[in-house]
Amino acid sequence: MSDPKKINERVCPACGARESVHFADERLDNTRVTDYTYASRKQPEFMCHRLVRCTSCNLIYAPAPPDLSFLTSAYAEAAYDSAEEARCAAESYANALAPYVSELTSRTAAIDIGAGNGYLLSWFLRWGFGKAIGVEPSKAAIDAAPEEIRPLLREGMFSAEIVADVRPSLVCSFMTLEHVSEPGQLMRTVYELLEPGGLVAVVVHNWRGLLNRALGMRSPIIDIEHLQLFSPESVSTLLREAGFDHIRVQTITNTYPLRYWLRLTPMHDKLKNRVENVLKRFGAAEVRIPLNVGNLLAVGQKAIGSSK
Repeated sequence: MSDPKKINERVCPACGARESVHFADERLDNTRVTDYTYASRKQPEFMCHRLVRCTSCNLIYAPAPPDLSFLTSAYAEAAYDSAEEARCAAESYANALAPYVSELTSRTAAIDIGAGNGYLLSWFLRWGFGKAIGVEPSKAAIDAAPEEIRPLLREGMFSAEIVADVRPSLVCSFMTLEHVSEPGQLMRTVYELLEPGGLVAVVVHNWRGLLNRALGMRSPIIDIEHLQLFSPESVSTLLREAGFDHIRVQTITNTYPLRYWLRLTPMHDKLKNRVENVLKRFGAAEVRIPLNVGNLLAVGQKAIGSSK
């Protein structure tokens, strides 16, 4: 993987404010970069770009992230080994999202941005959406999709053009906004795509969550992939600035196998391996454990009377 070309210093990508304060120095080690560095649900490397905190909306962000061409290539070429974890994540997200879906009077189509192997699309179909579409840049993730889901996935970075044939009632972006250099532009694009009364639903890490604050720079959300980290205030600001109203933010519980939770801990890799072997020996590695680790679900609505 080539070294990234970085874009010029950017303003806060959630609210547009220019004022910020230092949060973390750059922590990069090229010897630790692998095919999984830009993969979903990987082993944490605890590397990061230089980070600042917006003094207006409290977003943590990299003021000089890699440019779009580097990110497009990195995610397209990323390896993939987390199909079971993706299934668990889709179930957790679907459980949290279901009450909001019940509010929709129209279910023309639903789009999942950063769909991975597309497990969430089966929930869209179960809920009665006329079309279910996933947009995913990683070919390896698409290749790992169930055979019946694979035709519903479109390979590439999300843009208006890649879903130009769809007028969705629901657009989801779960654990994706941290990975794009212009989350505000992405949300504005979603707003314009949605039909009036449609919903956007995003899941993001909450850097102000108790566990993440306790772990500090040893939290798994401190990651080279993450170009911004949200809080309830900053994710609300992002959606409001894009035009959405009736914004609601809540914490959600994720359920994963115990071995995956172990992967996220800041323990040394050798110790992790020993603990995982013990878990496997006693048949506990695949036991699913629900935990609230501070992740946020935010839902916004496009006004019913919107003319856009």
